[in-house]
Amino acid sequence: MKKIIIAILMSVGVFSMVSAEIGVKLGVSAQIGEMEASGSETNTANDTTQTSPTRQSLFATAGYFIEKDLAFLPGRLGGIGSRISLGYDNIAHDLDLGTANNVRAESLGAGGAVVVTTNHSLNAEVTGFETVYATINITDWLYVKAGNVTVDLNTKFTGASSDSTKNHELDGTVMGFGVEKTSENGMFFRLEYNDYEIDGKSVSSGTNSEYTSKLKDVSGQTGRISIGKAF
Repeated sequence: MKKIIIAILMSVGVFSMVSAEIGVKLGVSAQIGEMEASGSETNTANDTTQTSPTRQSLFATAGYFIEKDLAFLPGRLGGIGSRISLGYDNIAHDLDLGTANNVRAESLGAGGAVVVTTNHSLNAEVTGFETVYATINITDWLYVKAGNVTVDLNTKFTGASSDSTKNHELDGTVMGFGVEKTSENGMFFRLEYNDYEIDGKSVSSGTNSEYTSKLKDVSGQTGRISIGKAF
């Protein structure tokens, strides 16, 4: 569905530029913020679960975006549509989320005479952070924003008996607001606040999936600065 929306948005944008209509915006942005989440690991062999405390992390991204307003709608709808824009945003680089470790100790032999420790680690890397969104201009300089987020996530699990690398797709939502200043030549500048809610994911290891690591829902807030050109 998201790819269909992006294709429609791009087609409308290209048509508008060819026909010399106003309403397409291209820009780049940088954002910094904080995300928080917690996780757990379950051993299905003996039905035990270890849960980590909620952890917070700072991160920064850079990306690009394209927007098209709905002023092309017929009649009075065009007047309303001039204040509404559809947009597509994506980061321009991968984002390493780091590695979480869980050390386990097991007692073997008669009376637990031998203690064996093993380290389980899970590394995650974001390879895509796409957002399809809509903005509504409340005034000439203030707008609100809401949209759907898709995060492409690569995970690498290293365990006592096996390793696994998997690709995942996480879905979420974003809501925010911002201020914009546009000059007469079409250059614009924005400051924006966003609130994210992203679904979690479970990762199993080994052929028998004895260990399952679960990332709970991720939430966070970011501040964004953007510059671009309106056509």
